[in-house]
Amino acid sequence: MIHATRRILLPLGKALAVLGLSLLLAACASTNGQPGSPERFQEGREAYLSGNYSRAFELLIREAEDGNPEAQYTVGYMYYNGEGVQQDEAAALRWIRTAANNGSRRAVEALGQMAGMGPRTPQPDGADEETEAPAPGALPRQ
Repeated sequence: MIHATRRILLPLGKALAVLGLSLLLAACASTNGQPGSPERFQEGREAYLSGNYSRAFELLIREAEDGNPEAQYTVGYMYYNGEGVQQDEAAALRWIRTAANNGSRRAVEALGQMAGMGPRTPQPDGADEETEAPAPGALPRQ
């Protein structure tokens, strides 16, 4: 009796494991591989491109906190340039590193550029102009 029960339970356990994995993969596919809300990200992107940086930051920080690497990169970029938020290089670096760790190619490139630039310093003539932002392009493309 014990052997018969095992012969039934083992295949059933394997079938349940396959079903669970299939459901998990389907859930990942339905989000296009990006955590968070694609609509909110798009709205934030449009606000950024129209120059409404405060609104863009409000939307994109939520996406970044939800784990969207492109939103994380953009939030870092906004912190770096003080767009819609108080300029903060430490916060910029944290967000850009997080984005790089989560697979953002642009964030990896930005970190390389930031490493080569060193810390920001005022220009020799005493003006408040600073070095250019580390990232090419204003916002990640979808």
